[in-house]
Amino acid sequence: MAIEEIVSELNENGFYKFQTPFVNKVDVEDLRFLLRPHLEKADDEYLFGKAARVGPYQAWRPTPIYSLFSSPVIQGIAEGFYKKTPSFNEIFATHEFRNDQGLERNGFLHFDRIPTLKFFLYLTPVDRNCGAFNYVPGSYKLGTQLRTASNAETDEYGKIKNRLEIDFPDLGYTKQNAVPVEGDAGTMFIFHSDLFHYGGTIEPGREREIMRLHVRP
Repeated sequence: MAIEEIVSELNENGFYKFQTPFVNKVDVEDLRFLLRPHLEKADDEYLFGKAARVGPYQAWRPTPIYSLFSSPVIQGIAEGFYKKTPSFNEIFATHEFRNDQGLERNGFLHFDRIPTLKFFLYLTPVDRNCGAFNYVPGSYKLGTQLRTASNAETDEYGKIKNRLEIDFPDLGYTKQNAVPVEGDAGTMFIFHSDLFHYGGTIEPGREREIMRLHVRP
């Protein structure tokens, strides 16, 4: 699918998944190798395991991380979506391997309080039992309306309403409305954070490694 068609799909539905793995398995292992030290030294605050914020993609020149996120496809989609070169980007990595510490915030069905376009890459095979990203089809535009209204209610970030089952129970949305995005290592999809979504919850004995590029205008 052409970049223009992907951007159109994101504008309409807030979600697009590449039909074949975006990164081959050899390159996936290189990415995991580069991210592993950052995850190992991360603190234990992330209830599902380890989480690391590792800087903008430009800081990773000339590694495979830079090559991935500076690619014409990724940059073309980001620029096409925002109709400009994004002024902000940040890479995040997580390794989910525990489920006995409670539910992390990303484990609730929610939309983000800060609107962000996210390029999401599975670094290990992921199915519905090991933390698959789940989203509610058709929720993107409603999420934009709710996020705009919630941000207008308060200037305190921690008080902004964004969890569907807790903050908007009357709407009737639950995790049962969501569909999982399953895929092999190297699977990439893109979503806008106004889309109702959740992920990272794993079954005992399972694990997940992912990385994301966040971009904002």
